[in-house]
This record gives sequence, structure tokens and C-alpha cells, in this order.
Amino acid sequence: MIELVQQKNLAIGSEEAIRSLQTKELAKMLVISDSHGNPHILQSIISSFGDSCDGIAFCGDGLLDLVETLELSFFDEDFATHFPPVLYFVRGNGDNSTATIFTDKRIPITVPEFQEFTVANKKIFLTHGHRYNVYYGIKDLRAETISRNCDIVWYGHTHVPNSQRSHVTKGKQDNFLGILNPGSCAQARGGMPNTFAIVDVHADEEKNVCLYYRISWDRYGEPVFSIMPTPCGEIKLF
Repeated sequence: MIELVQQKNLAIGSEEAIRSLQTKELAKMLVISDSHGNPHILQSIISSFGDSCDGIAFCGDGLLDLVETLELSFFDEDFATHFPPVLYFVRGNGDNSTATIFTDKRIPITVPEFQEFTVANKKIFLTHGHRYNVYYGIKDLRAETISRNCDIVWYGHTHVPNSQRSHVTKGKQDNFLGILNPGSCAQARGGMPNTFAIVDVHADEEKNVCLYYRISWDRYGEPVFSIMPTPCGEIKLF
């Protein structure tokens, strides 16, 4: 269950929950992006997977969907039990820079262009990606992440799921950079299905395990989630 308070680092959640997420040995993160006006699918994902996760990272383009979902967590006690206690989120190219959550009061929130935060002692860079030419590849995004001394980057914008593990050399030390795009949960591209990802972030391991889920619909129009192979490799849409 999430506390609807925006902290100084612009995460939503209690200070205690944020501190706990930083120091866990293993943290499970629900990574979602590009809902583009479909709050129902966002809420369905959280209802199905949120209570098994320690936090959510939303990669942008669906701010109003996210706000509506946060409001639902206030008014619907059952849904609230599924909402993880920490939310990190960023502004997509289609989002505003501010928003208001309406509960029994108005809660104004600032929507960051990017976020840097720690999960299980790993430093994560969260961005939508449109400022780094990700339609043409991840060279600029990779360079920016390395310059920020982050271990992992999560991004959206392309609507194409992608997971890579990139080798990084700093001086005499060899490291690995985790790069992940969860795809779009509502408007897939590139012949891919609508998707999202759940990432296990380990404090003592370089490799983080991710599971991608394909979204389809049953005969009654309800979403069905199924595990799919992890999509790897360079993505270039143009």
C-alpha cells in the first residue's frame, strides 16, 4: 500500500518505504511505460502483480493514467492493498510537468524529467528516453547513464521492449550496465505485443533477472498476462 506523499526526491511513498527499498538484498520492481490514455490496463497490471513487488517505476507517457490509478488507491481499499509502497515516475514527451491527485484533498505533484534512485544498493537512472534519440539506438542513453555512474537504466518512448547487458570499463575495473525498456502496456510497435516487465534487483549480483509479460485479452475483453521470452538486442525504429 502506498502513502500518497511526494518526497523531496520526487518519489511517491513514505520515507520509511523508500529507505527500505534502497537497502534490500533483493527488490522486485514493476517497470511499466507508455499507457497513453489507458488507465484500465495500468490498474489491471497493478491488481495482478503489485502486491508481490516492492516498487513501481513508470517510464512516462501516461501521467494522467498514473494519477487516476493513484486516486483509485485512495478510494478503493482492495486495490490499495495491491499498490506497491514506492513509486518512481518521469515525464514523457506527451506528459505535463505537474499534476494534481484528487483524494479528500488536492495533492499537487511535480513530474520529474528523470529520476536517479537506489534499489537494493544499485543506482538506477529512470528516463522516458526521448531526449536521447532512442528511436535510433541507445548509444546516447548508454553514455548518459555511464556519466551519471548508474548501474541500471530503465526507459520507454520506443514502445518496443528491449533488455541488454552492456560491458563498461572504468579504469581497471570491469562493470556491467543493465539497460531495459519494458515496452508499451497499451500501444505496442515493431510487431511486438503490449508488454511490461518485472525486474529482480540484487544487491550483490551484477546480473538482474527480468521477466517480460505479454498482454492479450480474453473473449470478455479482460486482460490476460503471460510470460514471454526476454527481447534482447539493439532497437532501431528508423
